[in-house]
Amino acid sequence: MPQATHILGPTVEARSAKSGSTARSAQFVVKQLLQQIDGHDHVQMVLDPGFSDVTPFLHAGYEIRLDPTVLLNCRSPIDQLWAGLRDKTRNVVRRAGEHLAVEDVDDVDRFARFYRDNLDGDEPYFDLAASCAAIRAARDHGRAKIVAATDRDGVTHAMVVFLWDDDQVYYFHSTRNSRVAHLGAVSLLLWHGIELAHARALWFDFDGGLTKPGRYKFLISFGGEIVNRYEATRSTRTWQVHHFVRRVPRALGRRLKRAVMPLAEKYALLWLGMSCVGLV
Repeated sequence: MPQATHILGPTVEARSAKSGSTARSAQFVVKQLLQQIDGHDHVQMVLDPGFSDVTPFLHAGYEIRLDPTVLLNCRSPIDQLWAGLRDKTRNVVRRAGEHLAVEDVDDVDRFARFYRDNLDGDEPYFDLAASCAAIRAARDHGRAKIVAATDRDGVTHAMVVFLWDDDQVYYFHSTRNSRVAHLGAVSLLLWHGIELAHARALWFDFDGGLTKPGRYKFLISFGGEIVNRYEATRSTRTWQVHHFVRRVPRALGRRLKRAVMPLAEKYALLWLGMSCVGLV
């Protein structure tokens, strides 16, 4: 899948008077499509929640795992959507709204700079430049919006990017300045995204990540329903070896960074202490 891609996979519309014939037709089409990418060493797809019959993938040797997401029907009245939030979440959003203002961000480069600054030297898990190009393209088609939560002093606490199609608004990217961010900065922006989906009579997709307990508790507090997406993956032995070898230096680098930084801080404090007493 391209980086930061929400979903990827076949869309099949097989029509028949009999449900059994429809299922067989759809399976045949998907089977033919998968045969066209047999020559690739690695294939990974997160299928649309509406895609439920994964048997053609299983028959083609794919591994299937669940990647659930939360969908919220924002066609309901706005007061019902507000009431659907968990009590604690409503309070967090309300308090954040007392301290922060939600503003539109027209400059995609401003978002990119803010996102990179908040990484504190780490690398993003996706190509930030390519993702920003996609955001610009979506915005040019009237399908993207960047919002920021800013305090009275003009300090930005968090930013979120929303994309949408004819059915759903997607929680695409978010970032926060952990050094200053209000506890409810991102929650306030997510509520703004729900209002955005409501204004367009669309659903809101919180875009998965529910396998992490903390993110699950956070997202489910906005209401909505959990729906299953399927991730289909197939890899050759050659790719698996190559991927493992490529990951080893990165993993070692992260571990060394975690081990060396506290040690460096310890010796820096020791040096400072010795300097203060005139030993160095």
